[in-house]
Amino acid sequence: MELSTARRLADLNLRFYTEHAENFGDARPRLAAGVRRVLAGIAPAARVLELGCGDGKVGRALARAGVSDYLGLDASEAMLERARRLTRGLTKEERRLPHCEDVGDFAAGDVSTAPSLSGDVPTGTEPAPPTFRWADLMDPGWSGALPDEPFDWILAFAVFHHLPGRALRVAALRTLAERLAPGGRVVLSNWQFTRSERLMRRIVPWAQAGLGEADVEPGDYLLSWERKGTRGLRYVHLLDPAEMARTAPEAGLRVIETFSADGVTDDLSEYFFMVNC
Repeated sequence: MELSTARRLADLNLRFYTEHAENFGDARPRLAAGVRRVLAGIAPAARVLELGCGDGKVGRALARAGVSDYLGLDASEAMLERARRLTRGLTKEERRLPHCEDVGDFAAGDVSTAPSLSGDVPTGTEPAPPTFRWADLMDPGWSGALPDEPFDWILAFAVFHHLPGRALRVAALRTLAERLAPGGRVVLSNWQFTRSERLMRRIVPWAQAGLGEADVEPGDYLLSWERKGTRGLRYVHLLDPAEMARTAPEAGLRVIETFSADGVTDDLSEYFFMVNC
């Protein structure tokens, strides 16, 4: 994919999340089932990084569960502003709860590939609220937004299928592998929209974005989104299990387990647990 095309697709998605931040966030008031299953395995003392944090649902859920070292990154200032606004309402009392309702549907022991890496929060420690920062994965220097210390958990829910071009996805995943602590986990979820006839009807011609099939890569799609009289377009790549199995080793990672979840059919997302090779 030409760099100019990749930038154009990334800008298309950024425009979508800028224009529809509130509407999109309101349409997803709770964490997806698969996300809750992953979060249930994260110990309070773990250091957590989330790419594509959106309006901060994961950060707030982890804060309520006692996780005090969380950093969320996103390229949309509109989504980050929503995240900070909603997080200001997170009280100290809520941050002391042993387990939040968003995570409570699953016990930590249910996630065999997600052990508690760092133990419990020391007695007397006040869990800190989540931190959110701007970062654009299209920028080669985006990792400059990260602290020097490695992370026990690196999360990217519904993010990598929005990154245009295989080269960009591999490079971003390689950066995550480099920032992973020994014994840590990278967890991705990728949207499997072709498993739904309803979602397949959202596919629209590339001409609506001023592009053609020759401009994009195999597995790339343009999808429409409509809610409350508004409409937007998003670039999505079908990042299926077969492609993930090829991509992970290129980035120095190894897939150790996958599971399907989400949607009415409980299979509209594929979750991947990865460790350093």
